[in-house]
Amino acid sequence: MVDVKSLSDYELQNELNKLGFSPGPILPSTRKVYEKKLVQLLVSPPCASTVMNGPCELDRAQDDDDSEETQGFHH
Repeated sequence: MVDVKSLSDYELQNELNKLGFSPGPILPSTRKVYEKKLVQLLVSPPCASTVMNGPCELDRAQDDDDSEETQGFHH
């Protein structure tokens, strides 16, 4: 994983933007908040954005279908 604390302000802002989060200005007073946010996004990327919504829902639906089919075959 990215070492968030070693990123420059610009790199931190860039990483957040890549993950679909638009930070405000990164200042000494706001940097810790944005570091935390980046870690959260790296650990569990959001499925709420319209771009990612489809694949996330499809993956869940396929997982649910597979487990139901498997259970159906055992009975």
